[in-house]
Amino acid sequence: MPKILVIDDGDNIREMLSDYLKNAGYDVVTAKDGEEGFQKFNESNFDLVITDFEMPRCNGNKVAEKIYNKTKNIPIIGMTATPSDFDRNYFNVIIEKPFTLDVLSKSIKSVIQNIKPASGI
Repeated sequence: MPKILVIDDGDNIREMLSDYLKNAGYDVVTAKDGEEGFQKFNESNFDLVITDFEMPRCNGNKVAEKIYNKTKNIPIIGMTATPSDFDRNYFNVIIEKPFTLDVLSKSIKSVIQNIKPASGI
């Protein structure tokens, strides 16, 4: 089961994404901002990171840059209402808000279909 880190400062969005992804069969860990997200990233192995852009303490670009500089092989999906704000060098996919869960699901499948899960399964 692929393990996904979801980083978003919006409680409702974070919980909705977590519930949806868990129901889809993913192992999900959440963080409320980029700083907490990078801390959790360092504490475990993940197959994918999904991050919002506008967050306190560490925005989506900074958290993606930190993750990318630590390990270049973890795909990162960014979510934003202003896609031009993202530094595309660090993201595999950028999803423009608002988006449907179908768009999210297809994006996830497109970036993790060829990677080995962090859990080793």
